[in-house]
Amino acid sequence: MWRETEIDDAVTLQRPLGGRLRRAALCETGLAAALLIFGAQTASAEEHVVRTRRAEWVPPVLFIQPGDTVVWRGMRTHETALIEGMGPADATAWHSELDADGFSVTLNEEGAYIYTCDIHMSLGMVGAIVVGDAEPHNLAAIDAAVENIDVGRIFVERIIGRMKRALARRN
Repeated sequence: MWRETEIDDAVTLQRPLGGRLRRAALCETGLAAALLIFGAQTASAEEHVVRTRRAEWVPPVLFIQPGDTVVWRGMRTHETALIEGMGPADATAWHSELDADGFSVTLNEEGAYIYTCDIHMSLGMVGAIVVGDAEPHNLAAIDAAVENIDVGRIFVERIIGRMKRALARRN
């Protein structure tokens, strides 16, 4: 169905044949029922895994769709938390327990989310999630919220830069 493809610092999802090619092939063979089934499968939410590698998130920037779930793995001595002011205004903040391997959040609000492991933020353990295909509407708010960060500000600025570069490559 879908496969993850790593592009520089970001992960994107692609269909093996591309949506239009696959739909065209199905229509040409007269399998209208198969098209309906395929359409139903692509509408379902996906699960994405973020892993830890020492004091960093892999991938550092993740692109997903509204309703998709992000699961954190390899969380021994780590936690994950949305940085205050660095998500969409209507989004629900999260903060996992320490060592909460398999902790997950479902993100429904489009926009950018900057998160961290509070314990290792000063070592650069900061990541970004972009929800939706549009340019995130909350980039200016995230840029403004950087001023409120004392510990690890340079790492937050770096992940925001990586996210913006990944967004530019995506568009």
